Amino acid sequence: MLFKLNNDPEVTYGCDYRSCQKVTETAFRLALRFHKGDVTFNGADIKTYVYRSPEHGRSLNVHFCTNCGTTVKLTTERFPDFHVMMLGALDDPSKIEVMSHMFADERMPWAAFNEGDIVYTRYRINEEGKQANRLQK
Repeated sequence: MLFKLNNDPEVTYGCDYRSCQKVTETAFRLALRFHKGDVTFNGADIKTYVYRSPEHGRSLNVHFCTNCGTTVKLTTERFPDFHVMMLGALDDPSKIEVMSHMFADERMPWAAFNEGDIVYTRYRINEEGKQANRLQK
């Protein structure tokens, strides 16, 4: 166990952003956002790859296990007080319900959302720090 979650996630989401597709080698990233104090790490060796967005220039730090290569979490320049934990890194990811999706405008044409999902064309939070407009389905 690399980490322990001490609380429920603030939000769970799928991200269809093209860079998320590339780094996960699939159609989208599934993630859980936690306040930093809600995640405890065991001291295992974790390395960081820094991705700088060409869109806005801010960094997205991808933290991965040096033993198995699993992406464990993301940290971002924009939201420094949060850990974005990867759903696949959990012991039992089947217990997590993902009902929010970002970057729908970059999703694969065959990817579908469930009825009732909250879907954003791009970011969940706009540049002003407010919730972005949802995609009307």
